Amino acid sequence: MNYMDSTMLVIGDYTQLFLDNLIVEASHDVTKTTHQPRKDPANPLIIKDRPWEHLPYFTCSNHVVLRDSRDGLFKCWYEDLIDHSGRKYLVEARICHAVSEDGLRWEKPELDVHEENGHKTNVVIGGKDGVEQTHSCGVVEDRFPPDPSRRYRAIFSHYPPFEGQIRAAHSADGVHWQMETESVSFGNLGGAMGDASILDYDPYSRNFITTCRPSRMCSPCLNPRNPMGPTNPGPRYPYDFAKQNRRRIFQAESPDMLHWSQPHLVLCPDDEEDNIDDGFYAMVQCEYSGIYLGFLNVFHRTSNHMDVQLVVSRDRKNWQRTNKRQPWLTLGTPGNWDQGMVASSSAILEVGDELFFYYGGCSCHHDYWIWGPREGIDHPEVTDPELIRFGLGLARLRKDGFVSFDAGSVREGMLATRPFSSEGEGLTINAKCGANGYIKIEVLDQYDEIIEGRSKEACDVFTADSTAHKVTWNGDGSLPVEPMSGGGDTIYPWKTQPQFRKLRFFMKDAELYSFSMK
Repeated sequence: MNYMDSTMLVIGDYTQLFLDNLIVEASHDVTKTTHQPRKDPANPLIIKDRPWEHLPYFTCSNHVVLRDSRDGLFKCWYEDLIDHSGRKYLVEARICHAVSEDGLRWEKPELDVHEENGHKTNVVIGGKDGVEQTHSCGVVEDRFPPDPSRRYRAIFSHYPPFEGQIRAAHSADGVHWQMETESVSFGNLGGAMGDASILDYDPYSRNFITTCRPSRMCSPCLNPRNPMGPTNPGPRYPYDFAKQNRRRIFQAESPDMLHWSQPHLVLCPDDEEDNIDDGFYAMVQCEYSGIYLGFLNVFHRTSNHMDVQLVVSRDRKNWQRTNKRQPWLTLGTPGNWDQGMVASSSAILEVGDELFFYYGGCSCHHDYWIWGPREGIDHPEVTDPELIRFGLGLARLRKDGFVSFDAGSVREGMLATRPFSSEGEGLTINAKCGANGYIKIEVLDQYDEIIEGRSKEACDVFTADSTAHKVTWNGDGSLPVEPMSGGGDTIYPWKTQPQFRKLRFFMKDAELYSFSMK
């Protein structure tokens, strides 16, 4: 079923991005470009630098950064792995806390929550009160908490065992946490779930959303005659859903963080378009300008690396791949701190005219150091713990700068939108022009006729670089909405014809990132 629908062309004042072609009616001599974020030269921003830290584990679903809606501070919760070898269970884990005023310089406050060897630490969950094991912890801010003590909400895997109990917690300040006494359940699966869950909060439905792993995700009925490694979920069986054992993305919803819907599949590697050894490790999702962005952590098992792809949805159910399934956030070059893996578990944050994208990185491989002793792998990371280092990184992107329509410097390009409905009375664009570039815009009515005074020739030419340029025609930026024709229908108001408009962009040596009607 086509996920696009005519109701999606009621755009209101939402900024229109070009991640898909929903708004596009026609184009000529323009091309689409997916833009990758730029890694900050100050990276890594958070690393192991405190005596109580063991292995700060900045990988997917093991850290989260958000910006507090009340005090404006950037806040990070990250996992600290303890004694990750030589025990019955693979790891022990706890959650630490860091804060920043600008998102670049981070502090690890010494708090009164957990002491170690007589000294205060920044550990906020784990190490006491029966929750020694706190792994894959997701944190969100509840904008509409039922009471002040639940402004922050968390969910995490409670080790041991590896696939065992899921627990929830709440906090007024993100530092002092109380465990929920009621068990967490997922449909008819109960509380037995895998790790790698990432939280989001939908302010429209006021539901919590998690992308997660059912505990049997990698355990279908396989051919017992094919060999299986000690840590490999088994061979791949292309085009056989009954033997599907690749890592893939499930999703569940809850109004209270305790009672979750049955997890349903939302993204699975394609047997033809994705590489046969690729798996989807985890995915963070967030609302952005009326659509949903997904940052998909793709695990390449054979090379044992991980990178991030960008996906998009308009309903949180049907996800579309972008950039021809190529990495959106790539590995660092050889010798860099993030040469082994990059992974995301935080929503993108708008900071001024930029978007901040926090990610975890490491110089080592995904699991040689974890499973190596059990598999008998001959690799330096198996025996040298100094090679296992993780950190928090920041990548920056222009506001709305995921995808642009670009025109070259020789021919003038044209982009026409579909007719859309909006009560906005002005047009704002996010665009950048080259040395001799320009953008001109004309506005048309629902009959495809140019609105008087809003022609290409009357448009005040844009030749600059701006994330919020207000378009004018002979100095006038108003685009009044014409009254509805026919007087409407008082018996069936949904049959009332709204006023539609459309835009034509004419451009040369220019990049158009977005537009909005406000």
